[in-house]
Amino acid sequence: MSNIPRHKVFISYYHAEDQQYKDNIIRQNSLYNIFDNYSIRENDIDDTNKTSEQIRRIIRDDYMRNATVLLLLCGQRTKTRKHVDWEIHTAMYHSDANPQMGIVVVNLPTIHQLQMSSCDDDKKYFGYVNWSAMSKIRSDIDKNFPFLPDRVAENLTRNDIYTPIVDWSVISGNIYNLAGIIDVAYNNRYRNNYDYSTPLRRNNS
Repeated sequence: MSNIPRHKVFISYYHAEDQQYKDNIIRQNSLYNIFDNYSIRENDIDDTNKTSEQIRRIIRDDYMRNATVLLLLCGQRTKTRKHVDWEIHTAMYHSDANPQMGIVVVNLPTIHQLQMSSCDDDKKYFGYVNWSAMSKIRSDIDKNFPFLPDRVAENLTRNDIYTPIVDWSVISGNIYNLAGIIDVAYNNRYRNNYDYSTPLRRNNS
């Protein structure tokens, strides 16, 4: 553990259904202090009469400023939540003041979808994981990863995206694995050529 650097992590999740999983990660972190935590509550931002650019700036400048890795907890209805889409978009958006972030997707126990390696470093930390071969065809992605938010699924069709997808069992109660997957995403964050051109989601569904 001592040779894995600490990083600044923002946890994105559906608060009404998946709070227990975020709390579990925070408890682990309180014991081992492996990352700096950034948090936001679902209704912290009122998007009434705000443009998409104003929303993005509020999230990045007031909540996610200086964060370097987005840890996306993916449950049954994560993809339907507008604030999750805002946070993913903000993580992908690159500027001199706030560079783009690495992204890790964690499949929660409430869903079943494949695990995907993003690079050889994943296998260094997680040699025992049954990584799935990844098709870049959108229909295959939707079939194999039915709970992914659309913005992440869109980007997985590209050849220059390094976003690992792991099951909750890989990181739950294993602080080394949690620190390792965060470190992989951090080290590969600038290799990602994100496409964040899709307009922000303005409603939950």
